[in-house]
Amino acid sequence: MSAEQSTRVCDYVRKFAETTSVRGVSRIVKAGDGVHRVLWTLTVASCAAMLVYQLTCVISQYLRYEFSTVTKEDIRSRTVR
Repeated sequence: MSAEQSTRVCDYVRKFAETTSVRGVSRIVKAGDGVHRVLWTLTVASCAAMLVYQLTCVISQYLRYEFSTVTKEDIRSRTVR
């Protein structure tokens, strides 16, 4: 990848990050200094990690849900011909 293509990709990623609706990502790009950028990055990463953890817990609980199906047939109500 040439330097010009790399610059275009970086500009595209920056534009996407500035205009995305994901909360906090635009603040990472627009942060004035490195401290705020690191804090916003940690905040967004920790929220994403919590999301993955909660989804994993919910899905594993759903898959562990035990169920049984009971069917009953009343033979007396049938007529035999």
